[in-house]
This record gives sequence, C-alpha cells and structure tokens, in this order.
Amino acid sequence: MIPKSKGGKSTEYLHQICHKQIHALFNENELAKILNTAELLRNHWDMQTFINWVKNKPDDFYERAAKSLRNKK
Repeated sequence: MIPKSKGGKSTEYLHQICHKQIHALFNENELAKILNTAELLRNHWDMQTFINWVKNKPDDFYERAAKSLRNKK
C-alpha cells in the first residue's frame, strides 16, 4: 500500500472515511516507507484509536477527518 506519488502501482479500495483518516494522520513518506501494508496501518496506535471509534458506526457514516496534531510544527 504505497501511495502512487511515491511509486506505488496497485490500487487498494478503502471506505472513504478510512482513506481520509489515513491521510489526515500520516504523510506520503510515512505511508511509503513505514506504514506500507494494511497490517502495519491497522496496528498503528493512532489507527487503532480510529478503528475502535468507527467500527460501530453505520456503513454509510461519514465525517470529515481532522488533521493530526502530531504533524503540526
């Protein structure tokens, strides 16, 4: 699961809110170099917090993802 902007070739299908949250939490370099598999993403603490929150929402649930404060300088 490497972003196409960083040389990724395959397309992975994700729920829209999950895709937006991944990009709100992690930058393209982190996704390409560190978190480049579904398992690594799922096991990251920030994603676990999100998954635990969203797992009981209805399938059509949508909410804007907030940018992570950890990337703010």
